Amino acid sequence: MRVGTSPPELDEDLWTERSEVVAENLQQYIEEFGTFTPEKFTQIKFHLLRGLGLTKQSRDELCELSIHIGTCPKCEFLYEAKKCLLWYRLFKVVHWRTVERAPPCIRLAFAKKSIKTVTTYLSKANLLTPPFFRARGFTSCNVMRRWGYCQPNEYCRAMETENTLEYNAARERVKRTRNLD
Repeated sequence: MRVGTSPPELDEDLWTERSEVVAENLQQYIEEFGTFTPEKFTQIKFHLLRGLGLTKQSRDELCELSIHIGTCPKCEFLYEAKKCLLWYRLFKVVHWRTVERAPPCIRLAFAKKSIKTVTTYLSKANLLTPPFFRARGFTSCNVMRRWGYCQPNEYCRAMETENTLEYNAARERVKRTRNLD
């Protein structure tokens, strides 16, 4: 739990307990089952919800609470499109000025709103550190080609490996070679 800040308040019309009690129950649930989703949690801990059950508002409140207490890494929906509040927040974190010097495939992915692809690249390049984001592997040229994002330019052709993280080094090599001519 974040030190010095209180957990977000839960709507009394939707929840039978205070946010502190729901947070404790969530942590106990995770200790017992290892992972959770808001739906599975509220099915087991149904006594925490009032008669309406899990609604969009109560789900969002549970997710805000999970973000606050740091249990999101155990959520099976972490950064899954339209199921995770943090997924929507990635759009607010990633800006064009961060992506404009990235490889053309990453810029195209940004333009097509493939936010997880862009965030994986940016986090592996240490340009972005979103909370709880799991960047698995690296974004390879082969994968980007398969997904239809590959539009190689002269810097891409100068790369020695299929790792998109090499793009900036290849660009510098090409620019130095140009300056020598």
